[in-house]
Amino acid sequence: MSLNTNKKIVQIADSVHKYISIPDKFYLKLIDTTEFQRLRRLGQLGGVPISYPSATHSRFAHSLGAFHIANRMITSLKNKHSDIVSEEDVDYVRIASLIHDIGHGPFSHMFEDIFTKFCKNEKNMKKFKPFQKHENITEQIVLSDESEVGKILNDKGFNKRKIAHLIIGKEIEGKPFLNQIIASQLDGDSIDYLMRDSLETGVSYGLYNIDRLIAMLNISKDGNIIVKEKGLQSVEQIVVARYMQFTRVYFHKTVRCWEFMVKTFIYELIRSKEKGTDIALLPFLENFIDNPYWKTMLPLTDDTIYTQIQLSALKEEKNKVLEDLAKRLLRRKLFKSIPITEETANKLLKNREVIDKIIEKFNYPKEFWGIDSFYSRYYTPYEEKNRNAILVKMKNGSVKQLSEVSEVVQSLSKPKHNSLLICPEECKNEIIKKEIIEIFE
Repeated sequence: MSLNTNKKIVQIADSVHKYISIPDKFYLKLIDTTEFQRLRRLGQLGGVPISYPSATHSRFAHSLGAFHIANRMITSLKNKHSDIVSEEDVDYVRIASLIHDIGHGPFSHMFEDIFTKFCKNEKNMKKFKPFQKHENITEQIVLSDESEVGKILNDKGFNKRKIAHLIIGKEIEGKPFLNQIIASQLDGDSIDYLMRDSLETGVSYGLYNIDRLIAMLNISKDGNIIVKEKGLQSVEQIVVARYMQFTRVYFHKTVRCWEFMVKTFIYELIRSKEKGTDIALLPFLENFIDNPYWKTMLPLTDDTIYTQIQLSALKEEKNKVLEDLAKRLLRRKLFKSIPITEETANKLLKNREVIDKIIEKFNYPKEFWGIDSFYSRYYTPYEEKNRNAILVKMKNGSVKQLSEVSEVVQSLSKPKHNSLLICPEECKNEIIKKEIIEIFE
């Protein structure tokens, strides 16, 4: 199946790319589905707007941007390698890049973290495990014959399994470049979000020459995307932009504290409902907790959670954790953080009673503290599952991976562990006063 058209039937104005061209009515049908339109009500950056107020852009805008970049990449490669890239390849890349995020929950990746924490026993693992990765839910929506997206793909005769494989990172045999445009360290998704997030947060880290970058891409004999050596600086800019965005924006300590509080709030909602506790709960959330799958997740958006927070602040009487967290979130009375080492984090987790006593001293529940641990690696210098190294074709014809030829990138390829002890401000002051962290270091 191939749409076999490149005519521009619609152009959508965009703050990043100026105009995004939609080449066929088929893509407009996908955009107009319930599953895709829902992305208008999902923020791209989770808790980032708490520190960067202008960063309120949606998954909807980003998905159109990822489609735009992926379309430019595959179209450019087809013009250069018409013997390798087929019209069908172009269609599948366009579709996968457009709908790759329709499985996201409220506040994007933050929602996934809740279920990583919640799925600790066999019952919850079986019930909630698919929600640990939004790609799993996207796959379910794509393969379903009940979703609007699934029906449209069926009507046009597309191989839905192939589209799902591209989205979840399973290689399309013989054509790894297809996967690399959708999910790699140099894909349409990351290129767009680095540019878009940079613009919307008001920082300048993600500004680079996309025209130059795409012009430098080719396909190797074994089907991988390679970058010409003279395009090295363009690729370096992307890796550096990723480093700057993560360290200055996504990992901002205030953002992490807000997200910790919201995750704790949602976790407590689910836990209380599972235990049969009578709490003030929106029907949408109740339906999802009772029967979690893609259909019951669709009504859950950022707005749903904000409404639940308002409800808990006004009506919650039996669960003080929910009531207190809700009121704090509405007033931006956030927890504070203390940077700690990985070793100290592990010791504190094994000796929780030390922090528990301080929390209890101020009449807070034990749920009001925790350790937020996150790893960062801004470039993976070797091939891992779903994360291909960026390959550079040197002037002498040899092919090397990026960190071998770039000292800048090499310095950003080492994994780094980050940990924050998060708790109410007065508890933080007490921990510092009693030098608790120093005792465990």
